Amino acid sequence: MLHEFRVGDQIRHVSFLRLQKSGVAASGGMFARGSLSDKSGTLNFITFNQEVVEFLKELSSQVVVVHGTVQADRYGGDGARQVVVERLELPTEDEDLSHLIPSTTKDIDFYKQLLQELIAGISKPHLKGLLTSLFSGDTYKKFVKSPAAMSYHHAYTGGLLEHSVDVARLAQAMARECPGVEPDFVVAGALLHDIGKIRELSPDVGFEYTEVGRYIGHLTLGALMVEKVMTKVQDFPRQDALNLMHILLSHHGSMDKGSPVGCVTKESLIVHYADELNAVLNQFDELEKNNKGEWQYHKMLGRQVRVK
Repeated sequence: MLHEFRVGDQIRHVSFLRLQKSGVAASGGMFARGSLSDKSGTLNFITFNQEVVEFLKELSSQVVVVHGTVQADRYGGDGARQVVVERLELPTEDEDLSHLIPSTTKDIDFYKQLLQELIAGISKPHLKGLLTSLFSGDTYKKFVKSPAAMSYHHAYTGGLLEHSVDVARLAQAMARECPGVEPDFVVAGALLHDIGKIRELSPDVGFEYTEVGRYIGHLTLGALMVEKVMTKVQDFPRQDALNLMHILLSHHGSMDKGSPVGCVTKESLIVHYADELNAVLNQFDELEKNNKGEWQYHKMLGRQVRVK
């Protein structure tokens, strides 16, 4: 596993590779760099081997067999490591790839129970009926196994369930302290805000974007999924439908962050900030696992942060 490798190790390891950049090095030769990952974490790689650079021109992300040496990464902070890649090859059909798909360390059955408790706590019958219908059948099976993102936060099997439940619980607690907030919409919106991820992201190695995910994105996909079921729920009030759909479409907070509309209700603001906080804190948790030093770069915050 990647987290076990130490400086000086000569490695042969099946990893999921993502190419980030290639170009001309100061020496005049070609170079390429990116990341290698398995379920234990991620290591950066760099290569100056011309055959490897040519190989990488044919792909941007791929499961590969990596041959190389682990060295200290002088640009990565105290204790950071990187792999200097000397050779790449494609894995054979006999290679075991099970170690490449990370999964949540949380108790999935407990989170399933929390999901059902949150749904049971909804007082509006039409909202409860909508959630009960959506979290059933194939949709539910995909929801509890899906990642919440490709790499930024909760990027592991079960991550979507974990993230959605945690956001709902955090948003519910915030709603209790905010006068004039309807908690049913906060909980329902939080549970559904990322449901489009089950169609946006592949559950396979790498959690790559699907074709429909690239074209449409999870906000719109989720809104379409919810609207389709909503039309089948008897006597669903128009204003309640608008309130819920607004939460889904505005949960990124503003148009410059990818939402088609900014938050205009108390409920949508609560879900937005609960979502953002949970995602940011999850990346803190992942940085702690990397053991790359006390100070590390937080991708979502765009700055160095102190990791305990």
